[in-house]
Amino acid sequence: MFYYFSRFLVRLALPIYLRKLCVSHFDRLPKGKPLLLASNHPDSFFDAVVIGSVLSQPIHTLTRGDVFKKKAAAFWLRQINLIPVFRGSEGRQYVKNHDVTAQESHDALKKNDAVVVFSEGICVNEWRLRPLGKGTARMAYKIWFGEDALPQMKVIPTGLNYENFRGPHKRVALKFGQPISQDEIHTSPQEYEKWLREFNEILERKMNEVILTIPAEASVQERNRILDSFFSDCTVPPRTNPVMRGLGWIGRMIHAPLYSFFTKKTAQLTGRSVFYDSVLFGMLMYLYPVIVTLLALIIGAFAGWSTALIVFFGLPLLAWIGSRYKVIKH
Repeated sequence: MFYYFSRFLVRLALPIYLRKLCVSHFDRLPKGKPLLLASNHPDSFFDAVVIGSVLSQPIHTLTRGDVFKKKAAAFWLRQINLIPVFRGSEGRQYVKNHDVTAQESHDALKKNDAVVVFSEGICVNEWRLRPLGKGTARMAYKIWFGEDALPQMKVIPTGLNYENFRGPHKRVALKFGQPISQDEIHTSPQEYEKWLREFNEILERKMNEVILTIPAEASVQERNRILDSFFSDCTVPPRTNPVMRGLGWIGRMIHAPLYSFFTKKTAQLTGRSVFYDSVLFGMLMYLYPVIVTLLALIIGAFAGWSTALIVFFGLPLLAWIGSRYKVIKH
């Protein structure tokens, strides 16, 4: 239940947080089949938020296990369908959880849900595909050839491409690659290691087709030029209406103190880590509706409930207009 409530909030909040989300090749996702989405991982938990916002079926996301070590955190992360993945280096007591992770993923796929796995095995704010680990290949092998096999499952190479990794008002391009079927790997399943290598070669090639690559040594000017070229088909119409631009300015001014508080708090919590976007978006998504509701109730008690309704619906609308009509400069 909490998952669907969260997805509802995501679909309301994402158009405010992002300048634009462009989705390419959505038609490559087979309908009514279990999907294993093999994605790059440039922006922490926010990656799963973006992917989940466009899919009709529930998604279950494999997530680093260390964030589940506190019981309270583990409970709420479970409510939004996150599945912990523990590394052997985190201690022997967690090795037994590997089978649990595999079983939970398999159970989700049996329901024709989607499972998201970040195939690089690490999150780094950068524009390139890192070398793939064997985790996705092992998972696909077990689902296709293991006990209670699901040969109809498709692996979907998925590319997440961001203008930047820190804060709102950015464009995001979500691209889906050509699905990988069981029969596309020609190596015999009996040759396990060779099969894994061929799977990874196919997956890496197809993921690179949907992922933007910017050399690490590129200058800021060169990087901006590449980004502008890449996002040329993800354009935002010019916002020239003077009335709407004025309302947008009012919306940003009204929300500026609250937004400043959230950004400062997020910076304190995350420092220079990759979690900035996910924490900021999560705080805004869950806490902003609470703040608006409380404010509307307080105002309603003194100024009447018609005024409270105006506040309740007007503030989010002004926030949306403020985001839509913000002038973005490089």
